[in-house]
Amino acid sequence: MSTLKDVAEKCGITVTTVSRMLNGRGYVSEKTKKKIRQAMKELNYRPNEFARAFSLKKSSFIGLIVPSASNLYFCKVIDLIEHYVSHHGYKLLLCTSNLEVKKEIEYFDMLSANKVAGVIIASHTQDIDKNISIDAPIISIDRVISQLIPSICSDNYQGGVLAAEHLIAKGCKKLAHISGSTFLNMDANKRYYGFKEVCEKRGIPHVVTDAGEEQFLSMRYESVINALLNEHTGIDGIFTSNDIIAAQVITICSKRGIKIPEQMKIVGYDDIDLCTIYNPSITTIRQSLNDICEYAVESIIHKAENKAIPSRVTFPVTLIERETT
Repeated sequence: MSTLKDVAEKCGITVTTVSRMLNGRGYVSEKTKKKIRQAMKELNYRPNEFARAFSLKKSSFIGLIVPSASNLYFCKVIDLIEHYVSHHGYKLLLCTSNLEVKKEIEYFDMLSANKVAGVIIASHTQDIDKNISIDAPIISIDRVISQLIPSICSDNYQGGVLAAEHLIAKGCKKLAHISGSTFLNMDANKRYYGFKEVCEKRGIPHVVTDAGEEQFLSMRYESVINALLNEHTGIDGIFTSNDIIAAQVITICSKRGIKIPEQMKIVGYDDIDLCTIYNPSITTIRQSLNDICEYAVESIIHKAENKAIPSRVTFPVTLIERETT
């Protein structure tokens, strides 16, 4: 592998001159720059960007910590974050924690050691703020970690309200909500509170069941859905905390001979691509994931440039009606 010294020797110049050009520090003539670029190409030299970060005290990397890279929602988050990171001339360092606190702490240590420009965290791990030690901007997605860390969330409460009101307007008489882990401190739990308040105000019987973190990682909710339908008869409308659950409700209803939407109406949450390719297509609460991810990246960059950003931003949600209602 070629080194900086190899490039300098090929050009007949000092290592300091090559370093000045690569780091944009000090004057280097256009003739010399051209010679250096040609030598780098011929030697297949690749600058060590982590070393440059130490030298310049400025990094071209942004870290992203997610609980899973296989979950369809986080696949979309990763894709969008990478797009906007690249658009701004940065590179993404992806870290998947699988909900392991120890692993997240190790990732923060690694990102800190490599002088990243900032970290975007989309994690379910509780009390992680007590273990965060990094001299770089941090922003969280869909969760308020602490008052010291800015956060971006969709209007989860309003999403629950819209889902319940829509199911009731469609004639549902007994509703159910399949939630995430309501015992965790997650902003997404507000979907349940919005749903519950509408049902109580309208006098609509309703039940709520939790899907745990094990189901979240595996994306297998069959046992939770079957238990709900076995234990509570008469349910004719279900609001799920994500679209993956909604799709599995459709599959199980089909196996049980329950017709959708005639006998069971379903509303999901997120509006991932699955909603339009599933049959029947899924009515859902759309959160502006594209806007959320763009805002997260721009916030890190602005913060790194010492620009002020709000401590809390909430993006609106909308109901997208399709075939399940």
